[in-house]
Amino acid sequence: MSRPHLLYVSFSFPPSSASSVYRCTAVANSFVAAGWDVTVLTVDEHIWAEVSGADHRLLDAVDPRINVVHVSDGGSEEPNRRDLRRYSRLRIEAPYLWKELFRRRSRKGFPEDFHALWFAPASKALHRIHRQQPVDLVMASASPYVSYKIARELPGVPYVLDYRDAWSFSTFTGAEIFAADSERGKLEHEYLKDAMQTWFVNDPIHDEYARRYPDASDKMRVVPNGFDPQPGHRRPEVRATQEPRVGYLGTLQYTAVPLSEFLAGWDLAFGNQNAPMAHAVFRGKLSPTGLVPSEVLEIFNSGMHRGVAYEGPISKRDVATFYQSVDALLLILPPGKFVTGGKTTEYMATGRPIVSVHATDSAASTLLRDYPLWFEAKDLTPEGIAAALQACAKELAAPDPQRWAAAWEFGQQFERSATLRPAIAELRSAVEVRAAQPPLNSDRSRP
Repeated sequence: MSRPHLLYVSFSFPPSSASSVYRCTAVANSFVAAGWDVTVLTVDEHIWAEVSGADHRLLDAVDPRINVVHVSDGGSEEPNRRDLRRYSRLRIEAPYLWKELFRRRSRKGFPEDFHALWFAPASKALHRIHRQQPVDLVMASASPYVSYKIARELPGVPYVLDYRDAWSFSTFTGAEIFAADSERGKLEHEYLKDAMQTWFVNDPIHDEYARRYPDASDKMRVVPNGFDPQPGHRRPEVRATQEPRVGYLGTLQYTAVPLSEFLAGWDLAFGNQNAPMAHAVFRGKLSPTGLVPSEVLEIFNSGMHRGVAYEGPISKRDVATFYQSVDALLLILPPGKFVTGGKTTEYMATGRPIVSVHATDSAASTLLRDYPLWFEAKDLTPEGIAAALQACAKELAAPDPQRWAAAWEFGQQFERSATLRPAIAELRSAVEVRAAQPPLNSDRSRP
């Protein structure tokens, strides 16, 4: 098998600015680099500017050898569209009723709100791609989880499921969304048993799935997130400062993260006019859609919190420049032991000090434990957060060059391609072994 053909099902792909596109782009690029032909099946690229934001410079990060096939969203993003000219009379006069009726209609073919509607156009395109160039392996990245149903549409073609999150439980709270013996649980169980492999981003999510579905655990792998070097990525200059500039980059999800706790800790550490001056600069989106109430924006730029400012979204291609403009980084994450945070490895790769403001049992804490410049809030009280911030400021006032050098070296091991290469090599071997075997009639059902 000279160049096996991967069909990668990824609802979000550049120019989408969703945080998931970084993993999806890296996976597709890594398969190409490993000698595969890659076709990406994704949603119409023009939709992102309307529903959650587009970053057209991200297209530069996609390997030009990848064939990207865009198809209609099937109406799945209709609830997020903000063009009033599209609204029906019912949607205008009774928006909650309209949304509930739309939700019920979308779930008729698959138990997922709204995004189940993507199945029809995506499935049609998948079969067309397979006719044009036979597919050797399908990989589906979720959410949405209808991508997993799409991955099963080619009888006899193996598939891999990439869990960027968890389907059956909340990664923030650990609360069960559906039981393993429920209708959806049985569906997920079937998908996992039939898969060639299932990828998870961290050990806690992997371990919980292995507990829930033990007879599929031998196919489960941990393929963690990593950082993707961007233009300008380089070792930081070690310089002392008495007025630290601390940066946050990413989708803040202000409703889920301990933002008020951070602000209370910041005010305790630096809010007093007699305290040293410090700056907390936030870049990125304040919610997945970028839409936030005015009172949230006022938190940052009204002067309510001394030195705190929000400076808007930033292109992925400019992140290295941003990191060079700050002295240290803020890692503010939602609660939950299953949360790693997409930025954790990227932060470590900068070689700069990191202040953690999240639960101490977070998967991110496990990842950061040996990072030489980690300053963890021991709890989410104002005192606990202020102590971490002040310890970081003390390091910045008199930096230890050896400690910074060790932090840089430690962070470079998390380059994403290093974790993807062995995982892709294992799949290549499995696909080649399968191709050498006599074909079997597939009895795979398609619920």
